[in-house]
Amino acid sequence: MIEVELKARVGDPEAVEAAVASFARFDCAIDKLDAYWHGPDWRLKRGTRGFRMRAEGDTTTVTFKSKRCEGGIEINREREFVVSEPAAFVEFIERLGCEPFYTKRKTGKRYEINVSDSIDESAKAGSRPIVVELVEVEGLGHFIEIEALLDDEEPAGLALAQGEIRGILSRSGVSASEIEPRYYSELLMEAGKIARP
Repeated sequence: MIEVELKARVGDPEAVEAAVASFARFDCAIDKLDAYWHGPDWRLKRGTRGFRMRAEGDTTTVTFKSKRCEGGIEINREREFVVSEPAAFVEFIERLGCEPFYTKRKTGKRYEINVSDSIDESAKAGSRPIVVELVEVEGLGHFIEIEALLDDEEPAGLALAQGEIRGILSRSGVSASEIEPRYYSELLMEAGKIARP
């Protein structure tokens, strides 16, 4: 699965939520507690051995990604699976030599935009709903995250998805100048919330 996503800072959360609610469907409230881990030998291969455990409600999901960023938009190849016994999984990965890195909590609301409501009608074929999350990240403030999921990295599809999510950002009343190209880990390090590895 290919995740095409941007995040941007939000100065007026109420105004942005009102804008998003005018064209997107409310899905649910969100409360995500993310624990990031380094895999064995991560010091020798920085950026290639990390993964995330996300606790959301009664579900714990492990995700690992291959990431790149183009013009403030992340393009990630994502793999994930659900863990039925999180404590046992943590014990297992510690036995393998994995080390905890940091935690991050996001709370907010999730909206969806059906492809039939999208800005570009040509995006309808083979597309999934576009997800908009309005979140507060502990220690960092308010953000809007807009995500499209694709089956592959076909260039035309990637370009279309990037245009769609930039268009949704504009419709949300958030300037493109507010796009935050850095990862949350970098922002948390800069804010002194987590130690540098």
